[in-house]
Amino acid sequence: MVQQSFIMIQECEKMNKNILSFLLLFLIIFSLNSLSVSATNENNNDQVVYSITGYSKFVIEDEIKINSQFNASWESSITLSDQIGTDLLQNHELGLRAQIDIHLGNSDGFVDSHESELFDQLFRVERNWTNSESGGCCIFDYNPLYSSNGINLITSKVNIGPIELENSTWGWEESTDLFGQTDSRNTRIIDFPRVGALIEEVPLLISLPEDWEYTYSAMEEIFSGNPGEFMVNRSEANVASNIRVTISNNQMPNALGYRITEGSMITLNSSTVYYGDCEDSILDNNEQWWTLSKNETTVLTYYGDNLNFIPKDYDFHEGDVASIAMHCKDWFNVTNTWYQDVVIDSIFPIWDLVITYINDYDEIITLDNNQSLIIKSDTSISFNISANDPNSDSPVDIIITSNKTPNYVHRDFNHLHFTDVFYQDDEVNGLHLNLSERHKAKPPTSWSINLTISDDAGNKIFRDWEIIVLDGAGPTIIPDLIINNQSISSSNLAREGDLIIISLQQSFDDLDSINDTRWSLSIDNEIIVDNVSISQIDKMSLGPFTPGTHIFSIDAYDSSFNHQNLAFGLAISPNIGIDIQLISSEIDGSLVEGNTVLFSASLQNNRASSGSGQLCVSEQCGPFVSVPAANSNSPGLFDVELSFELTSSNSVSTYFVWQSESAGEEGQVDIDSEISVKPYWQKPMQTVLTVLVILSLFVFIVNRLWGVDSQRP
Repeated sequence: MVQQSFIMIQECEKMNKNILSFLLLFLIIFSLNSLSVSATNENNNDQVVYSITGYSKFVIEDEIKINSQFNASWESSITLSDQIGTDLLQNHELGLRAQIDIHLGNSDGFVDSHESELFDQLFRVERNWTNSESGGCCIFDYNPLYSSNGINLITSKVNIGPIELENSTWGWEESTDLFGQTDSRNTRIIDFPRVGALIEEVPLLISLPEDWEYTYSAMEEIFSGNPGEFMVNRSEANVASNIRVTISNNQMPNALGYRITEGSMITLNSSTVYYGDCEDSILDNNEQWWTLSKNETTVLTYYGDNLNFIPKDYDFHEGDVASIAMHCKDWFNVTNTWYQDVVIDSIFPIWDLVITYINDYDEIITLDNNQSLIIKSDTSISFNISANDPNSDSPVDIIITSNKTPNYVHRDFNHLHFTDVFYQDDEVNGLHLNLSERHKAKPPTSWSINLTISDDAGNKIFRDWEIIVLDGAGPTIIPDLIINNQSISSSNLAREGDLIIISLQQSFDDLDSINDTRWSLSIDNEIIVDNVSISQIDKMSLGPFTPGTHIFSIDAYDSSFNHQNLAFGLAISPNIGIDIQLISSEIDGSLVEGNTVLFSASLQNNRASSGSGQLCVSEQCGPFVSVPAANSNSPGLFDVELSFELTSSNSVSTYFVWQSESAGEEGQVDIDSEISVKPYWQKPMQTVLTVLVILSLFVFIVNRLWGVDSQRP
């Protein structure tokens, strides 16, 4: 009969699609959106939010089967302030009491019994739903459920009184029997409408048939309760869309246990820790407990998510087998178990360690690993460690840690070999300290080396060593060369004749007091001071120096005879000004009247100012050329030339005139004076003499070949 009713309703929906669609739309607008959840008190500038209380409950009463009809029930109870407006009437922002007075009454500012009754009748008509989706309940397997007998509705009418009446409520209770249809899936889907309706503002309790449970929802944060009976708080959903949840037949929990240490054995005397998880529905808080058994006899039961025990405390011995089990029981009293059998191992690994370093004489030195390791700074130490487990063939874990650096670890199995260098730490003297502090004596650095050897069962051996780093480095030499109370720099050059002050105040030794150091200084291989204290060399006056690069060599020794040398070149620049010197000169051409001759010269500037000048022959001067400045490496070299026509036989003079704006100087350098020039007439006589010499030579040769002097037969 019920099945026939369900079919008839569906057929009616198909036949009267337009009419039913309009009716459902109207019911949805009313039942899901009819009432606002807040209202503003117009007599107060502060917004007043009125409460809505109540509950709703959806119960699936029949077993859920594939492609079958099932019965369910719905009930709800809601109480709310009558200052919350409804969309059933216009101007819902005014509140329900004002809406009733204006739209159902005479607008006199008072809700009388007749007006209250009219609204109650209107509400009853509009709340008489048969479709669970339009009623704000639920959708099962994408289809609504239906009520064949209508809604049992009990209303609480709006109270009589002025429209401003505060603390006045109304509401209703409803219930109905529903029937729905499943499809062919095994996992079921339930959708709960979320469109901002009043019915969504109270919690909805869902009760499932026996052996069915909550499985998943993308909005799991708004679900609470138990897997078979859970609550959805639709008002906490921040999206206007259906809230979907999947349900299925209960599955036993998945028991997952593990221990941090791996392998088939555990230690006898040390703590062993097991961890476990019970994987199940998000709403299922499984009961979790552990059992420890020996020879099938339980010796320990512990409730919690982890188990921590020492086998010796429960009378286990070497070679015994411990049985550990973790149990999970869900809300339906279904239990699943994880277990592990593990052998007890009380035998520690066997190990050997050799620590060596190479000294200054390339000798391999073996350190006694039973005491502190004393080495010089910057010494490279080799660690060679081997280990094995006499109780198994499993690898033995070897770990070396140190406080030398953060996260310092060397690790390997069975054999570990590494080399490292240990320096002084930041507590010794350095540039990070001020002058007063870095000049004081400091204690040597001490590092720790920590060895851990562990077998597969977790039997561990611990050893610690102290590494004491002795002073193995000479003083740090930081010189400062000063002229005119300023450090020598690119803007304060050292020049010829300057006296230079050497300061070693910035220098320090890593461990020794600066007063316990010794110093030597040589310049250009000439010893200035030898093996003196810091006070004897600091602020010493040096010079004067000639231009060029001078080699400084500073040697420093600490009390442990550690040596440090610093050698550097100091450039001494020439003095300001110009000092031009002739290097060479040349004349290209015949010094005969009427000829054009090329005069040239090479010169150098021996001082540090630049300028310009001209090569001149008698009264004629050539183009300006630059006069480069000299530096600490070389003088300023330059060449000049001038093509000059000899218009007379008068002697000529060559010279270079110069000037310098930067130096504020000018001058002249004579090159050649009184250069003789031959007259023009001497030039033809020279030609005649040349011809006579050639003819005489020709006659001599002919006479020897064919004349009286010939030697031919």
